[in-house]
Amino acid sequence: MMSYIVYLFMLVSMFLYTYIFGDETSMLMLYMLILSPVLSLLLSYASLKSLEFSIDEKVHASQVEKDGVVGVTVLLQNKSFVPIPIIDISFAVPQNLIPLDNPRPIVSLGPYKTQIIHLQYKAKYRGVAEIGVRDIKIRDFLGFFNFSLLKKQNKVESTREITVLNKISRLKMNSVLLLESILAANEETGAATNDFNFLSCLNGEPGYEFREYQPGDPLHKIHWKLSAKTDVFMVRKDEGRGIPRKKLVLDPVAVKGPKSKAGSVVEREDKILDALISVVDMLVRAGRDVEVWLLEHGEWMSHLVKDRDEIVEMQHRLASYKFLHSRDELENERLPVSTITLQDSSGRIFAGGDAMIFTASLDKELYEIIEGMQELKMTVDLVAIKNERDVEKSEGFEKREHKSTKMNLWTIGLTDDISEVLA
Repeated sequence: MMSYIVYLFMLVSMFLYTYIFGDETSMLMLYMLILSPVLSLLLSYASLKSLEFSIDEKVHASQVEKDGVVGVTVLLQNKSFVPIPIIDISFAVPQNLIPLDNPRPIVSLGPYKTQIIHLQYKAKYRGVAEIGVRDIKIRDFLGFFNFSLLKKQNKVESTREITVLNKISRLKMNSVLLLESILAANEETGAATNDFNFLSCLNGEPGYEFREYQPGDPLHKIHWKLSAKTDVFMVRKDEGRGIPRKKLVLDPVAVKGPKSKAGSVVEREDKILDALISVVDMLVRAGRDVEVWLLEHGEWMSHLVKDRDEIVEMQHRLASYKFLHSRDELENERLPVSTITLQDSSGRIFAGGDAMIFTASLDKELYEIIEGMQELKMTVDLVAIKNERDVEKSEGFEKREHKSTKMNLWTIGLTDDISEVLA
């Protein structure tokens, strides 16, 4: 609009000048000013025919972890001797990606010139995002007309979906996270065994029996030092087979506080999911199968994770996970207590096994649910995101913690390094 106003002002001014002080030069300039929109239109149309572009294959990247960087590259080529004065490029800017440069660059191309425009994004939040080029337009030098190249070349796929995955922090092997202690009873004798240390079983320390390797045994169970001494592959007898799977339960409620911003809620959700997938990764690396419990479509679902491929699959599942922002949306029990209370496995009976709760919203209701699980003799740990409005509640829960002999509590700040907190 401003271009038209400026042009009309120049046209009227030149007309008045020519009318009052008319001479041949001013008359020629007036004619040129009148004809300039036509000339600008013709040059722009010619540029539309001569400009070619391509989008780099990096746009086809399908996934990136949080804090990772993904890029889009556009190649522009002027195939004629006519210069192209103004090219407007509009890159897609999704909410969960931060462009590291101007996403609306303006460039020009001389005759037979080539130019490369590159834009990088930094992944900020989890979720599915669309990156690429929204539009490329040629604009005339007067600013009256613009032509879209994407509409001309509608076969060109200019954008792609990319999934931002929760970041996996490399956690050190932690016996508290793996299995601190658990009450086990032999099914045949009924004798109780306290302080069964999963790390001892994992590392094959003295006191645990071995047998020869058999086809089908997992390679990570081979005891390499003993095998080197005996010249026969030896594997640990699967003491861990009687251990119930570690149950990692995600609290589906992430309530927005009265003074909280929407962005802070997203950060809390992302942080607790980062912690969850990091613990999953650590447990799987330790050779332990994991059950991840998620409330999906109103029902509690258990997902078994036991290898790297299933970790990546879980990352994708968490990337699109939707929390509940009001307890009124909760149609089922907040934690799947009734489902996971008892764990029966061959040779051993565990009173509920051990579970770890991950929550972005600490509140009294959650504490009471956890206490009920402990009364059912479940070993329950809690990983929570620090929240200013929940500080007093968190401190009160820590004071009551001594009443429970099997409770570990980790609180993670939004800026904390997860690998240092869960150490």
